[in-house]
Amino acid sequence: MNPPSACSTCWRDGDVRDLLSYADGWITAATAELWPHSEVTFGAVTTAGGALYRQVRAGGGVALCATVRPAGRALSRLVRGDHGDFVTVLADGDGVAVTAVAGQAEQLTALAGYTRLRVAVPIACAKGVMFTPWVDGATLATRLRARPMEFTGVVTALMDDLSDLHRDPPAHLSQAAAPANAVPRVVAEALSHPVDHLHAGETAAGEIGELRALAGSLSARLGRLAARLDPMVLSHSGIAFGNLTPRGVLYPDRSPRAALVSPALEPGGDLVDAGTLLGHLHLLILGYPPSVRAELVEGVEAWLSGRLAACRDQWRGWLHVVLTVWAATVYNQMLTELTLPAAALRPDQAVTDLPARPLSALSVLDALTRELRRRGAGAALNATLGALADSTASQPAQQLDPADH
Repeated sequence: MNPPSACSTCWRDGDVRDLLSYADGWITAATAELWPHSEVTFGAVTTAGGALYRQVRAGGGVALCATVRPAGRALSRLVRGDHGDFVTVLADGDGVAVTAVAGQAEQLTALAGYTRLRVAVPIACAKGVMFTPWVDGATLATRLRARPMEFTGVVTALMDDLSDLHRDPPAHLSQAAAPANAVPRVVAEALSHPVDHLHAGETAAGEIGELRALAGSLSARLGRLAARLDPMVLSHSGIAFGNLTPRGVLYPDRSPRAALVSPALEPGGDLVDAGTLLGHLHLLILGYPPSVRAELVEGVEAWLSGRLAACRDQWRGWLHVVLTVWAATVYNQMLTELTLPAAALRPDQAVTDLPARPLSALSVLDALTRELRRRGAGAALNATLGALADSTASQPAQQLDPADH
């Protein structure tokens, strides 16, 4: 029998391993259907956007990426027990998983056909598994750490590549990006986290109580900020790629143009994509050495200055939405990390973003949301950039003030 988890609701470590073995069996069955009599070899495995990505070779051919989304749900929510235990999830059958992967395949095919973006075009789908070329290369995270002084140019080029989505996208893409929520997906996910379900992990014993209090305060504040988002503004702002993470932006063969993986198209255009990317960069910046951190913060400031200038008198509204999505992204990532019960679903450390200490990341987020609620977007941006650049950002947050919730 599998040893019990320390948490009564989370899956046991053995069940997490069994889920990965089940997914590999699913991939094996799909390759047997598509390429019968071919020997299948498995390579690297990673996770992104709630799905599992496994490198496979059939018959010694080129490397392919097999994408699986067990039960059609985000992996983190499965192992946290949100959809029942392992047996319950398997009993639900494969129908939802097949639909989820087919939707992602449809989005990738539409992006390849209607935009200039470099994406991994689906080769085949079978049994709820999608096969695409395996995209390899330096990630945006790696590139920015190696040359932080190039931040403004690199991010500008990336956003230019996404302009086909952000500005007057084709109708077919708009259909593929039908909204599932009244607010951006990452905001809805952030607000769905339970604040009393945190695992200490490697967090110092004295910090877990502070983390719980800070998470509760931030959740309430994010809810109030989300209530101010206007669905009409988002729906008229083009389409967002929707899952824009630094390790999901790759530069194969030293190409200056990025290849993007794991789309989650939704309304919101550059409002959502800029906020999502900056939220992930928030976590990267705090994990880097002070010298790299300072250069990256300068790059963020320079890029945003140019973007705000282009907004003219609309800059406050644009920035308020971006900062709200930024805040939700940081909160969602940190709460996901703090509620996962096992290390089995985390990708190899070599390919992940450098992890910021949860208390450091949430303390800076406290400054962002506090100022955004009290004084507006401009003050919130200045406070956030200052906290990110400051080597003391890893210190605990200010004492919580109930009036700020």
